Amino acid sequence: MQPAIRRFTGTKRTVRVGPLRFTGNENAALQEAAAEHGYKGESGFAADIVLAFITGRFTANLPLSEDRRRTHMFRAQVLRELNRIGVNVNQIARALNSDLTPPDVRHRLDELNHLLELIAEALREPADPRKDQAA
Repeated sequence: MQPAIRRFTGTKRTVRVGPLRFTGNENAALQEAAAEHGYKGESGFAADIVLAFITGRFTANLPLSEDRRRTHMFRAQVLRELNRIGVNVNQIARALNSDLTPPDVRHRLDELNHLLELIAEALREPADPRKDQAA
């Protein structure tokens, strides 16, 4: 059974979007798919696919939607970790502000702070490829 394609309703599509660009293999595959579904050309086929996707009649796990999902998951993980770090910082601040903190801890935290400053300074320095070649 041949799938039903959009029938001409008297309303001609006049607004052009594009041009779309494909590799040779992609274009051949698009032409083949359009012909298999009864289209005379690939532009009407591509337009119908896009409109079906927009209206929700057709869904696909496109790379774009997968990238969006991955980005969302990454942001959620970063926010969770930042929240955990914030909780830890609050606990450390509360402990340091209490009179029960041993002096040794304050000294070690000063050393840690100095190391973090050195790391931050090293990360701020721009990478100079000429330095790597000279070495």
